[in-house]
Amino acid sequence: MIYACVNTKGGVGKTTTAVHLAVMLARQGKTLLIDGDPQASAASWAAWRRDNPHHQPSPTTTCLAGKAILSEGKQLAAGFDHVVVDAGGRDSIGLRSALLLAQRAVIPVGASNLDAAAMTDLLEVVELAKDYNPSLDVRVLLTRVDPRTKDAAEMLEFLAEQSLTVLQTKVCERVAFRRAIGEGSTVQEIGRDHLATAEMEGFFREITA
Repeated sequence: MIYACVNTKGGVGKTTTAVHLAVMLARQGKTLLIDGDPQASAASWAAWRRDNPHHQPSPTTTCLAGKAILSEGKQLAAGFDHVVVDAGGRDSIGLRSALLLAQRAVIPVGASNLDAAAMTDLLEVVELAKDYNPSLDVRVLLTRVDPRTKDAAEMLEFLAEQSLTVLQTKVCERVAFRRAIGEGSTVQEIGRDHLATAEMEGFFREITA
């Protein structure tokens, strides 16, 4: 299965979602993580991960840009059981190429009005991608949720109006996620925030079902 984590808005936890998914898939088989974001955050995470031999398994990580995400990504994917693409946080050739390559798109999205506005733009890109990749399966993951507010409920109403498949799992704003990325690890490996671990494992069960 080829997954693409995409959003045209930054700061939604896209890279966090992508690297956790890649590590959990690596437990099941040979996994490739493609960093298609010019900021190369996933590649930085992978470099930090290599410095700690206790963090295993690790996905094979490579950087691709623009149309190469589709052309080279398709060739590379043939040698792996699973592929995860972390696409750039804006509408770009790279993001559109990731949607053409993927079998399943994961859209991490926050719960603010700004996130809703960005989703409107992203959905236009997704619908265009489906013209060329009609089997693309799109699923939305609510991320960086503040459980003290009603923002998540309002976003869920908006997503329902768009007839999108929304995962039941919600990933909350937690220090554990920032720490894990900075150490090249996952929240499961750090092991100090059981709620963060439960959220990521719940996400994994749903997205791979």
